[in-house]
Amino acid sequence: MNPSDAYHNTEQILRGSFDLHVHAGPDPVTQRRMDALDTARQAQETQMAGFVLKSHYYPTADLALALSRIYPDLNVVGAIVLNPHVGGLNPDAVQAAVAIGAKVVWMPTFGADFYRRSIGDGPGLRLTEDSGDLKRHVRDILDIASKHDVVIASGHVSPGEAIALFQAAGDTGVERLIATHPTEVATVDEIEKMASLGAYIEHTFLSCMPSVNKTTQEKMANAIKITGPERCVLTSDFGQWMNPPPAEGMRMAIAAMLDSGLSPKQVEKLVKSKPLQLIGMDG
Repeated sequence: MNPSDAYHNTEQILRGSFDLHVHAGPDPVTQRRMDALDTARQAQETQMAGFVLKSHYYPTADLALALSRIYPDLNVVGAIVLNPHVGGLNPDAVQAAVAIGAKVVWMPTFGADFYRRSIGDGPGLRLTEDSGDLKRHVRDILDIASKHDVVIASGHVSPGEAIALFQAAGDTGVERLIATHPTEVATVDEIEKMASLGAYIEHTFLSCMPSVNKTTQEKMANAIKITGPERCVLTSDFGQWMNPPPAEGMRMAIAAMLDSGLSPKQVEKLVKSKPLQLIGMDG
């Protein structure tokens, strides 16, 4: 693809794209590149369809609603992450969040036992009992997700817990599932199992950035080809102070995947049709 075509295709795909994973200030722990208002403004200026606003520490549905009213051409979607700051695996917090418009429920991230042990910290939140069965509160949360037709994302739990979660989600009638950037921790077989259970495999462009440096754009494109673009989504996961704004992160992600050999139609699936389908904005 010549540079002129690549640029044209990137701009065309960026317009109407939807980023399922965006961070913004205020943040009680992490320095963010910009606040949520400026993040939304830049997304609207690039003519994105919208994004999911994620905080590891507080629910974002009320802030997302306000931003969507300020920028009526942009759909900012709220979410909740089930870390200790909201009571962990707390069905009451999930019920309250979805009642005011949250559409994504992440399982624990920085509070997950698997994540905490990976960085040498003490125990954290697990989705399963020692027997391997899902905890009762997790099943209650899946019931809420099924009733309200919202997305369940695996967070930073172990691959085994994610698989157990997706199996139970299918039994409960939850159809909107995301495996949160599993290529960083899961085997190819585990990822294929997650996809077979109905989960979309998330690839975050943040993983390619020097601040994280967990993969390359070529390896990411290869992983997408292995699973198939129809079972994957591409997100920025941007918002860090050292990285470009999230809207620019989405532009970079699109350009990188085109440069790495994915076709424009394949990239459109990753950032348009599949994310919009997951979030319930596909018509």
